[in-house]
Amino acid sequence: MTPSNVDALRDWLTDRDYALLKDVEKYRLLTSRQIQRLHFDQAHPTAVASARACNRTLARLRGLHVIRALQRRIGGVRAGSAGSVWYIGYAGERVLQALDPAGPERGRRNYREPSRHFAEHTLAISELAVQTIEAGRRGDIEVLELQTEPSSWQQSLSRHGTMQMLKPDLRLVTASGDYEHHWFIEADMDSEHLPVILRQCAAYEAFRATGRYQAAHGLFPAVLWVAPAPGRAAAIRAAVAASSPGGGLFRACTAAEYLAVVTGRAPEGA
Repeated sequence: MTPSNVDALRDWLTDRDYALLKDVEKYRLLTSRQIQRLHFDQAHPTAVASARACNRTLARLRGLHVIRALQRRIGGVRAGSAGSVWYIGYAGERVLQALDPAGPERGRRNYREPSRHFAEHTLAISELAVQTIEAGRRGDIEVLELQTEPSSWQQSLSRHGTMQMLKPDLRLVTASGDYEHHWFIEADMDSEHLPVILRQCAAYEAFRATGRYQAAHGLFPAVLWVAPAPGRAAAIRAAVAASSPGGGLFRACTAAEYLAVVTGRAPEGA
């Protein structure tokens, strides 16, 4: 049995359901394990208990059409409910619209399976965000802001007076002592040629030259490329150093090094 309208459906959802739903919308795609880490691990004494509670909740929300699972297997994500990749279902869209009528425009979408590249890139961004949140919970880092697309996007005027948009994958603001640290983060999948990376670096340089971010925040973020392997991170560092006059603005690391970099514990070369 399922509720027949949004008001009835809202009565079926718990506070944790709402928080989970908002995160699935925010990150666009989340694995079952990522949802477990965000919403269940802290509330249960063991990993087994957390996983069981998470899977029960996901199955219930799926039955209510609040969330849906991708059909294809993505990367190393396993088959079955424990390894599913989730996105907002049509009932979830209606619930979110009822919760925030003045928010972003939503509506019944023509859902299609995303491309493998899009899904893997989106999940890589989600993983960086989840790791950041977990680090904040452990006290390894104080997270002041964590914005995903499109909230992370930065708008400015070009020198020709046209509107231009910079689209970081994540915008992160952390604090240590009396200091704030700002980051624009790019999840690199080793799928773009280095000239494409350099063009994106030039776009960051152009945005810095406008002074718009500095006027609002008093500084400009470091730009961090997070690559899948050491060789790729080294190639990005070398290309930027050879071609960018403001190369000090840019850093590159592997996904395994990401937390060490944003918490200030990475070696100088990363």
